[in-house]
Amino acid sequence: MRDYQSGQSYAVVGLAAGSAQSFTVTGVRNGTYRDAVSGRVVAVGNATLVFTVNASSAGIYVLDGPGKIGVDGDFLR
Repeated sequence: MRDYQSGQSYAVVGLAAGSAQSFTVTGVRNGTYRDAVSGRVVAVGNATLVFTVNASSAGIYVLDGPGKIGVDGDFLR
């Protein structure tokens, strides 16, 4: 988790190398998270964010973020 200036920007990041990885991150701020890689939207109301990242990619869930940025490629899927 990264909390920039007490909530001005808040993100949870997960990285996967050779195979897909599942993440359960507790203690996060409640709200709507959008993955900057896939565009997936997750509503968190219990301080727990659960997500899966494809192999050789990342999950970058930003609280109240804009959603997917960029296009899929060799390292972001």
